[in-house]
Amino acid sequence: MERPRSIICWLGLAVLIIGMGLLFPAVIQAAEPADEAYTEFTEIDTREVYVRGEVVRILGEEELDDALDWEMNQGMIMQIVEVSLANPYADQKITVEHTASKTNPILGSSLTPGDKVIVFANIDSQNQIVEAFIANPNRSGTVKAMVLAFMAVLIILGGRKGLGALFTIMLTGVLLWFWLIPSILNGASPTWCGALVCAVVALVGTPMISGFNRTSMAAILGSIAGVILAGVLASLAGGSADIIGVDYEHANLLLSMPATANLNLQGIFLAGVLIGALGAVMDTSISIASAIREFAEIHGSPTRYNLWRAGMNVGKDVMGMMSSTLILAYTGGALALLLLLVANNIPALNIMNWDMIVSEIIRSLAGSIGLCLSIPVTALAASYLVGKKTEEG
Repeated sequence: MERPRSIICWLGLAVLIIGMGLLFPAVIQAAEPADEAYTEFTEIDTREVYVRGEVVRILGEEELDDALDWEMNQGMIMQIVEVSLANPYADQKITVEHTASKTNPILGSSLTPGDKVIVFANIDSQNQIVEAFIANPNRSGTVKAMVLAFMAVLIILGGRKGLGALFTIMLTGVLLWFWLIPSILNGASPTWCGALVCAVVALVGTPMISGFNRTSMAAILGSIAGVILAGVLASLAGGSADIIGVDYEHANLLLSMPATANLNLQGIFLAGVLIGALGAVMDTSISIASAIREFAEIHGSPTRYNLWRAGMNVGKDVMGMMSSTLILAYTGGALALLLLLVANNIPALNIMNWDMIVSEIIRSLAGSIGLCLSIPVTALAASYLVGKKTEEG
């Protein structure tokens, strides 16, 4: 009877996830990305592309002594740079002006021959470059190396579970890039989109790591419960504090574009809370459910109450470290902002009531509370499911 019951439970969870999408059809609308951002402003029939390139040589360099704001632009230089382009424009070399600063890397870094760069260019109908400038250094090589190192560590140390974790990460990236973002831009609810992504990742990712068993089922229930509780709490706190939850600069850019003028910024904030809390909540739920399974196997046929107590004891140990992980992660993300505010002698009263600071506080504390509340839910689900299996065995 064990396998049929397990299959029924997994089918029930799958129906639950699918039902969430069917109940909210706006969430699952396919988005057609708009590509008319600049065409209405151009008089020449051109298209905009980003191309990889390499600096061939520096043709000239001069200091910008006549800058309007001398204090802001001191150390600024203008470089005349020859750049060879990669495919599909490998037969073309261009000469561009590049502004850099010797003192402030935010204003641009000086280039040397051999540097890899990303070139932004306007291309005409004859596939010729009309105008171009250097947008960024080409950092993709470093990113690829880090990704390969991460994959190697996961697979070598984790084996099959490492492959499962890698699949879960890839699934999350695909859902975010190809479904969540286009759906939100197409007018779907950010909150429900984020909730559905979390549910799918928990439903598919947990069994990939822990297997298709009762332990995974308990971890999934705990993960979904913890994320939902974090979202509800963040929604209540965000509404009470009247926060936007999105950086002012990004909010203004989003709301100034016709295609995104009606975005629900607080919904985007809530979706971020859900997704941000998911990883830590899943980790905690899997740890507790696995600990209860091990306890049941070692002690023969413990009662469900003893299993629940064992899970809660493990949860208390996990709770402190994982909550600290969430809070430290969000604090680290806001560290530069905090330094800026303190360096400008902004009063603490103003700092603690500033929208972005309050948003980060609510984000980290809501995620931590959701994580803590997932512990008793996971322990209860695991004690029932694992205890039931023990009794049947």
